[in-house]
Amino acid sequence: MHAFNFDRSFNGSSMIAGLKLTAKISSRAQNLGALPLILMLPFLHSPKLLEGDTQPWVLLAGIFALFAYKQQQFLKYKDIPLLILSVLCVFSYAIRASVDAELLRIIYMHIAFMIFWVVVRRESEDLFPIAVRFTVVVWLAVGLYQYVAVILGLPVEFIGRFVQGRSGVPSLTAEPSFYGSMSMLHMMYLLNEQSGKHKIWFCSAAGASVILSGSLLALLLFVFPLLKLRFFWLVFSLVAGVLVVFFDSMVNPAGLTTRLDTVLQSGFGVDVILFDPSLNLRFGHVYFTLVHNLFPSLALSSPVNFMADYNQFAAASGSYIDTGSNFILPALGELVYTSGPFGLALAIGVIVYAIKASPRRQIEKIAFMLACLLNPLQISNPFLLIYALQRDNVDSKR
Repeated sequence: MHAFNFDRSFNGSSMIAGLKLTAKISSRAQNLGALPLILMLPFLHSPKLLEGDTQPWVLLAGIFALFAYKQQQFLKYKDIPLLILSVLCVFSYAIRASVDAELLRIIYMHIAFMIFWVVVRRESEDLFPIAVRFTVVVWLAVGLYQYVAVILGLPVEFIGRFVQGRSGVPSLTAEPSFYGSMSMLHMMYLLNEQSGKHKIWFCSAAGASVILSGSLLALLLFVFPLLKLRFFWLVFSLVAGVLVVFFDSMVNPAGLTTRLDTVLQSGFGVDVILFDPSLNLRFGHVYFTLVHNLFPSLALSSPVNFMADYNQFAAASGSYIDTGSNFILPALGELVYTSGPFGLALAIGVIVYAIKASPRRQIEKIAFMLACLLNPLQISNPFLLIYALQRDNVDSKR
């Protein structure tokens, strides 16, 4: 009797162990479906195939992950209202717009949002930390090369926009402000991890990328990670930041201090906004889309032609300069101008999901998400969605 019971117990334990091993192997095999997306995330804006900033590489990897990564959880019912809102955004824009490249860009943006949202919602936070670290390393390596190449006069081809003597370097992104803003997203994501090998070094690398980008808007976002640091790391970060900026000011025509010099040459206070072209456009776009034209946009009462509408507003104001394209710099402003109440509801919905994922960090999530949406990061940006859906399983201070 005793031997029989032992055999039954042994066989049962072996079966359970076998099932666990099979499940583990199956899980790892499914994770391979997300591998192309992880490898492509540093290449949001490069190599260049299409005109403009948007390139197809990450979207193609996202489509692959949609069908190859944890496909048994293909779609969660709770996500359907948000996906419907995204479809309504496209529809509300299409009925008022011309059939042109801008319409295709808006369709592309919302398709990318829906795909990345579904894929990121499946993730259990075992893969995207790797993706963020990989992107931080790749972008910093490219940014450092660009930085040193400008100092030494070496040949360097910039994929993104770069004006020597007026801005930082763009790394592999479309422009320095993109590089800086997304590096801040990386830093906030890494700081919110419960644990992680060498986390402080990856956070430092992301901070170095912000300085290399020379983006003043990204620099303003530094207040968020600083508030999360313990006193020792806060002092360490401030001292290290001062030393890096001092070094940058001594040697380089393509970093943060170059950008600061350019801005300060425009004056102080309101003069900085009015006379620096980049800041003038950014503040002008925010004011036009979220204040001046807010109610006509929410009422869907007019055709959409942003460049013409904005330039008419800028001429009447006497303060803002003309914009040269239909690209709207703040993501929230783009959603409201192009899709009215549906775009606003989509932005609010993403923020609501973000605070539900992090009930212990609700104020941080709301404030930082709003700050990001006032930057030139589209709602479909995968790093924005990875941060938004990061679950709250961390300590409040690091």
